[in-house]
Order: sequence, then C-alpha cells, then structure tokens
Amino acid sequence: MYNELKSAKLIPVLRKIPYETSQILIETLILGGVKAIEITMDTKNAPEIIREARQNFGDRVIVGAGTVLTLEECMLALDAGAQFIVSPSLNLAVVEHSLKNGIAVVPGVFTPTEMQTAYSAGAEMIKLFPASALSPSFIKDVKGPLSHISIMTTGGITINNAKTYLEAGASTVGAGSDLINKEMVKNEKWALLQKETERWVELLS
Repeated sequence: MYNELKSAKLIPVLRKIPYETSQILIETLILGGVKAIEITMDTKNAPEIIREARQNFGDRVIVGAGTVLTLEECMLALDAGAQFIVSPSLNLAVVEHSLKNGIAVVPGVFTPTEMQTAYSAGAEMIKLFPASALSPSFIKDVKGPLSHISIMTTGGITINNAKTYLEAGASTVGAGSDLINKEMVKNEKWALLQKETERWVELLS
C-alpha cells in the first residue's frame, strides 16, 4: 500500500464534508484523476463515509482515514474498511495496531528524530505536518541522511507550492481546502471541482 500512496502523488483530504453529498464528491475527485482519498475522522459520520466509499468505489480509489488521534479512532476506521491511516501526530499505539492489521500507517511528525522513531516503529512513510511551517528545502536537507523514509506533506498545500514539495523529495502531498473548495461543495459545483482536480493531477503527474 505504501507504493500505491507514493504513486498517487496527490491525496485529497476530505475534512468535515457533508455526509449527504460525500459520495458524489468522492466520485468527482475520482473523475478528476485522483487515486487515493483521505477522510478525516473528525468528519461527521466518517466511518459511514469510508464504508460507503469502499463499497461504491473500492476498485477505483484507495480510501484512507485521516486525523486518527487515538487507538479507538484507529479501530473504528479499520472496522469501516480504511485502507490506510494518517495521523497529525506520532501515536505509537496507532502505528502498532495498524501494522498488526496489515494496514499502511502514516504518522504525523515534525523533526528528524520523530521521523526515525516512526520509521523504526514500522511506518515506511511519515506525514510532515504542518508542511507550511517548513520550506521545501527542509525536505531536501532531511532526505540526505533519511533517504529511506518516504514523506507525505500536508498542511498549507496549495496548487502554487505543491509541486515544489515533490521536487524537494516528498513522495506525495495531501491537499485540503485549496483543492476541495467549500463553496464548490456547498453549491454542488461538481463540474468545476472536477476541472480543478484535473488541473492539480496534471500539474503533479
């Protein structure tokens, strides 16, 4: 699964999206070319959204759970069918439980020490968060001694800076509000969102 996440390049982060239109939103992102999506656990009905996405689009997109803060949330996400787990911080219990169940886990870290700690615990990819607090040059520098660790960057990712993080050595980027425009979602402007998604995918391919 780590290879699939790396090849995805772009992972839309669906945070606090409306349950009622969640599936058409996910389908729109798929039509736009994304290969993986992350549904945050602080979203209302997150387990249901994950479960339905797996049922509806399981052969078209990888479905993961994000903002997994506790072991309990991790268990809920896995029960719903999440194929990967993403956290904003390093919780070794979440890492251990995910890997024990054969699920890729991407814990959030901020320092080289945390990166190596996560890797030593079995996480082959880490989430550098918040990415906007660190320049792409940080990734380039840290990849020197820690080239064995794959990096996802999330937090402040925009269409204007996403590619620079990939060029600096990140394997993939997680994009939230700059990609999933709240007004587009609220007003169900699916054609516009698909076009915007296609623009991101083309830029990062």
